Amino acid sequence: MLLFILSLASFALVAVLNAGVIKLAPFLGLVDLPVARSAHAHPKPLGGGVALAAPYFLCVSWLAMSGEIEGSLSAYIACLLIVFLGFGDDLWQLTSRVRLPIQFILSVTAVRAIGVGSVDFGWFTLSQPLLVTLLAVFSLVWLLNLTNFMDGIDGIAGAHLVLTSVGCVLLLITGPARGDEFLAEAGELDVVIYLAVVLAASGTGFLLWNWSPASIFMGDAGSGFIGFALGLLALETLVLQRISVWSWLLLLGVFIADTAVTLLNRVARGEKWYEGHSQHGYQILSRRLQSHSRVVWLLVTIDLLWLLPLAWLAGILPHYGVLFATIGLLPLFVASYLLGAGVNSTGGAETVK
Repeated sequence: MLLFILSLASFALVAVLNAGVIKLAPFLGLVDLPVARSAHAHPKPLGGGVALAAPYFLCVSWLAMSGEIEGSLSAYIACLLIVFLGFGDDLWQLTSRVRLPIQFILSVTAVRAIGVGSVDFGWFTLSQPLLVTLLAVFSLVWLLNLTNFMDGIDGIAGAHLVLTSVGCVLLLITGPARGDEFLAEAGELDVVIYLAVVLAASGTGFLLWNWSPASIFMGDAGSGFIGFALGLLALETLVLQRISVWSWLLLLGVFIADTAVTLLNRVARGEKWYEGHSQHGYQILSRRLQSHSRVVWLLVTIDLLWLLPLAWLAGILPHYGVLFATIGLLPLFVASYLLGAGVNSTGGAETVK
């Protein structure tokens, strides 16, 4: 019953808040003006990411007051500061020299608060504290920037948030139980499930306004929040040993494959990887199909019918996790390469359906 209430409240709050942001954003200068590489032809209000994040931090506040996240509270404060950083970027177009150092500082804060001591890869465990910390920090920074790179057409980042959060909940609920150890961790597990449910419901509420043709964009405040919040879910479940690294790679597979191929090709061609462009596989595909929604539906299909089942198998058969991850991700890397990700530079706004 509590999960239903959290879901309904989060969905309704985001839907209502975004209706207000659409009216208010132009007065604050929060408007995305189309440029040559944009996937839209008309100015759109920004700031939807702040509304998207609101239920999450209300839930965090409730959990903090009930004493459920005392030890890791600074990780969620770091997440809130990521939203402020993204909002500042939406307003003032901050450079990477400003953004990246702050992102690394906040990621270090989050990793230390959650306390990632080791990572189980199924067939071996990485337990060197410094190496694990560095890996976790770089992964968190990579994930929040990856989400920003992939937020280039209507509905894709919101759908990614919903699918990944739902996948996280399903893997936690259906994963192998571990008797007394599982019961001892039930409180910490509840926190992760609450937050994942709130994220899924919030993403659904945002999609009411962001589905193609979008009425509002989430901006860097939203994409950074999504990446960081999902990263915290991943770190918490890794610490609890409830979802494996391989399962998370599969849940995030479409975004990982597209971004990796795009950046590698751009670097190989001597281009500046951090500059804006329209060379991602999903952007190329949306131009070919002349549709944003068709690309997003393809993402939904791949996630639900391909990646989620493999992520579940990687969880119940941990020693074969790397095999399932390879089976799931390799076709996505190949598809991104064949689409010309990082090579095809044709840009411009296209018809959205």
